[in-house]
Amino acid sequence: MIKSAINLIFISKALLKHGLWGKNRLIPLLRFIRLQLIFALGEKKICLEWFKGIYLNIEKGDTGLTGNYYLGLHEFTDMGFLIHSLKEKDTFLDVGSNLGSYSLLASGLCKCSSIAYEPVPLTFFKLINNINIQNFRERIIAKKIALTSIEFPDDKVLFSTDKRTRNSVVNEQYQGDKELVKVSNLDKETENISPNLLKIDVEGFENVVLRGAENLLNRSSLFAIIIEGQTAGVNNLIRSKGFTDYNYSPLDRKLIPHQKVENNRIWIRDSKLKAVKKRIQNAPLRRIYGQTI
Repeated sequence: MIKSAINLIFISKALLKHGLWGKNRLIPLLRFIRLQLIFALGEKKICLEWFKGIYLNIEKGDTGLTGNYYLGLHEFTDMGFLIHSLKEKDTFLDVGSNLGSYSLLASGLCKCSSIAYEPVPLTFFKLINNINIQNFRERIIAKKIALTSIEFPDDKVLFSTDKRTRNSVVNEQYQGDKELVKVSNLDKETENISPNLLKIDVEGFENVVLRGAENLLNRSSLFAIIIEGQTAGVNNLIRSKGFTDYNYSPLDRKLIPHQKVENNRIWIRDSKLKAVKKRIQNAPLRRIYGQTI
C-alpha cells in the first residue's frame, strides 16, 4: 500500500511537467491505475504494447519500463530526440541499457541496429527477455559487459545486483549482493563499426566510460551523445571533442542551446549540427497512445 502511494505521487509529479500530456493528463493516470490493479490481483508479469509493434515485458517493480507504459516516453526530450534523429542504416550504442527502452525505440521505430550494454546479471536476463518478444530482435545485440576506461587494470569488476535500476560498481566491502562482470571499453567495442548515436547512463561512472572512448569520440560518424552524468569533468571532456550541449523540444522539433538542466544532456557534434537538424525535421510522425510527435 505504501509503495503504491509512493508510485502514485511519482506519476502525479511526472504528469505535471511531462510535455506529451499537456491536454490529456488523465490518460497516463488511468494507465497507472490499470497496471496497479493488474498486479494487485496477483499477476507477476504482463506483456503490454507500447508503440505499435513494440512490447514491454513488465514485472512488478520494473521502473525502467513502467514509466514508459504510463507516460508513453518516460524521458520525453531525450527519447524524442532519439526517435527523430536516428535512421534505418544507423548504429545506436546503448551503454547502461537497463531493460532496453532506448534500444527498443531505436531498433523498433527507427529500424536501426542497436548494441545494448548491461552488466548486471539479473537486469541483463530481463533485458534479453524484453528483446526476445520483439519481431525486430535481430536488430539488437545485447552484451553483459561493464564498460570502463582504457587504463582499467582488470578483466572483471564487481557489480551490485540488489539495487534494481541503481546497481553500480562496488568493492569487496559492499555488504549487499554482488557479482563479477566482464570488462571492456568503448574503443575496443567499436573498432570495426561506426556508431552514430551514443547513450550513456551508468550511475555516476560516465567519466570512466568516456575515458575508454577516445577514438570513438573523435569519429565523425558519431553525431550526438545522450548522457546522464553532468559533472564538470564529463561536460568539459565532451566539449573538448567538438560537441555542444542542447535542450530539445520534441513537439516542435527544435534544438535550443542548453539552458535548462534535465536528467540527461544532449550533445551534438558541431560539424554535424546542420545534418542533425535536417534529420529531425524529416523524421516521420510517431503516435503513442493517441498522441503524435
